[in-house]
Amino acid sequence: MLTFKQIEALYWTVRLGTFSAAAERLHTGQSAITKRIQELESDFNIQLFDRSGPRATLTARGHDIFAMAEEMLAHRDQLLVRLEGQHTLTGTLRFGMTEIMAMTWLPAFIQAMRTHYPGVTLEPTIDMGGDLHRHLVAGHIDMAFLNSKFADPMLESVALQVLEFAWMAAPGQTDPGKVYTPKEIAAMPMLRQSRESGLNIVYDEWLHPHVPEKNLFTINSLIAMAGLTAAGFGVSCFPREYFADMVRSRQLEIVRTSIVPPQSMYCAMFRREASSAFYENVAKLAHECCDFSGAVRGG
Repeated sequence: MLTFKQIEALYWTVRLGTFSAAAERLHTGQSAITKRIQELESDFNIQLFDRSGPRATLTARGHDIFAMAEEMLAHRDQLLVRLEGQHTLTGTLRFGMTEIMAMTWLPAFIQAMRTHYPGVTLEPTIDMGGDLHRHLVAGHIDMAFLNSKFADPMLESVALQVLEFAWMAAPGQTDPGKVYTPKEIAAMPMLRQSRESGLNIVYDEWLHPHVPEKNLFTINSLIAMAGLTAAGFGVSCFPREYFADMVRSRQLEIVRTSIVPPQSMYCAMFRREASSAFYENVAKLAHECCDFSGAVRGG
């Protein structure tokens, strides 16, 4: 008898490239994945994989079955999503997001997920955008909320919200009456994040073609960057809304610039795969929760 476990074993082995990766994705052992595929081949007298070489590859028949398996799983997942009001979905959602999202709307998102999908276990990872993108493409996480600069042909991308930035410095470090050009900003001592950060891409695009001359150092914590900037160590580019309180309290001062300050779209990203209907619904929840103002919501 054909089972979804057999179909999933075939699908994820092909998608992720190895039996061990499929086993990890399906939370089982490699021997169980091998057995399910062997049962599928034996029950229907077909050969799905050519095992004559150093690495098993799909046969022509295997390619046909894989395409049907992908369609079957997609229909199953769409049905489960339609039944979400009955809380039928179970499993684990491994998702990643960057620091600014974790500091703002992560609690609201977790609360929304618990309400809509109480049977789904959440495993969040907070990391730099570049690292999260690699983990997503490799299948180590299922979904990531990233700067649009990490858009990838392998990934679906759902727009969430534009994040607006501003160049900031400690009061007295810059002239409040002066309008600074990108060239002048690039000449100042600057605190910034590492190359793995999507924010760093935003900085560089805004400054182009000028290259910062006096980078003090890179630091991958926005809170630490804000503290050092407020202490007068350099100029930084921060999310405007989140740090509005520090501006109001005169710990930081917005530097006026000759061109519009940077801004960037943030998106929900997931691999193009059979269960995309579920991820599309999760992206809708993320869109409803996405708020970079710093007013942490949820419970």
